[in-house]
Amino acid sequence: MKTDFLNYIKETFKFPPEEMKDFESALSRPLKKTIRVNTNKISIGDFRQLANQHGWILWETPLGKNMFYIDRDDTSLALGHTLEHIAWYFYVQELAASSSPFYMSEDSIDTWEYTILDMSASPGGKTTQLAEYYPNSTIIANEIDKSRMRQLHENLDRLGVKDSFVTNYDGRFFANYPETFDKILLDAPCSGEWTAYKTDDALKYWNLKNIKRIAKLQIKLLESAFIALKTWGELVYSTCTLNRLENEEIINKLTDKYGDYFNIISLSEDLSKPLIRAWPHKNNTGGFFVVKLRKKAPIEDLKSSNKLQKNTQGFEKVSNTEEKTILNFLEQTFALKLSGKFYTYRNEVYYTEKNIDFFWENFFLYKCGMKIWKLENGIFEPNFFCGINLWKFCKNNLQISTEDLHLLLSWWEINVNNSDGYYQISLWKVLAGIVKVKSWNMKSLLENRFMRK
Repeated sequence: MKTDFLNYIKETFKFPPEEMKDFESALSRPLKKTIRVNTNKISIGDFRQLANQHGWILWETPLGKNMFYIDRDDTSLALGHTLEHIAWYFYVQELAASSSPFYMSEDSIDTWEYTILDMSASPGGKTTQLAEYYPNSTIIANEIDKSRMRQLHENLDRLGVKDSFVTNYDGRFFANYPETFDKILLDAPCSGEWTAYKTDDALKYWNLKNIKRIAKLQIKLLESAFIALKTWGELVYSTCTLNRLENEEIINKLTDKYGDYFNIISLSEDLSKPLIRAWPHKNNTGGFFVVKLRKKAPIEDLKSSNKLQKNTQGFEKVSNTEEKTILNFLEQTFALKLSGKFYTYRNEVYYTEKNIDFFWENFFLYKCGMKIWKLENGIFEPNFFCGINLWKFCKNNLQISTEDLHLLLSWWEINVNNSDGYYQISLWKVLAGIVKVKSWNMKSLLENRFMRK
């Protein structure tokens, strides 16, 4: 274990020798597996019934009604290949990673229509969690690293987040848009000290010089977020690191510059300790830090902003003819009537319920809502997840057996007596996606990279 880091913790936080032993031991101890039930798709009660059928044991965690520790006696099938995961009824998420949306929402569902920015979104756990807590809101999921965007896109689609829009900016860019967002989550890039339990590399290059370099970026990102926040809006700043330089000192710097413009909202019953700091050896989780701010006045004397110039979007708005084709297919095939907006990227079709004219005019969007599949040569075909994410259809529903579902999810075809067409399949209370029947053979529309192993 990196000696410099341990000495810093001991000297800064005054841990006695026995506590330092506990702390060091906790850093190399694997965390308990945790999952988050996706309450946009299934109730906690129904999920518990499914878990009981599999012999899964769920324990409540301190971070939300839908976050659970999970134990399984039979691990022959990975969690990620279970039907419930393919249907995205749950998301495998470390407890610390769920902390910032939990504290932003105070673990309650808010149906108001907010505009929310997740400034550092990939791989999408926090964004999809925000979509559960704020189901009627518009969410901008920003990710600076393009190599991480594919996983972000997939998670947003699979968890059924219809009203999220992906951007690819350095977070400092958002300072060009003062007073724009109702809520902002900045889970800041950090030294990641608490991830030492995964690999020794987390502390391999730890030194104060590197920490100070990271802290310079963090304060710039936080200032950008604060400028972009609306008056009376709320901002959560969080890290998965333990030192004070990336945590309390960042808040102190913001206070020095903008202290007259915000209040810190206490996240603890002890009002003298409004910030949340979790320790691996105390809280049975990875270490994390969270603070919540409320802006109380617009910032005076801001320099004139240089907003993004109008760009041609990679996406296109569907034509009236294309929209009619999609709507007619969904109504005739599944008796589903949708109201919203459709966009296309190449031949892929995306759907959202929101009016995004402001973002369309000002930001370059890498994703517009939820992908529901393709429109080619005037013909629409849904994707597998369309059957999970667009609710239970009123027509062409099929209940299938566990054995047949396993074959379909493994990309086998099965013989059926149904006529040609598209069907929404389900097993008990689990919506399992869209299949296509042709010449008495049923085939899953699940993409190859998602198939069951």
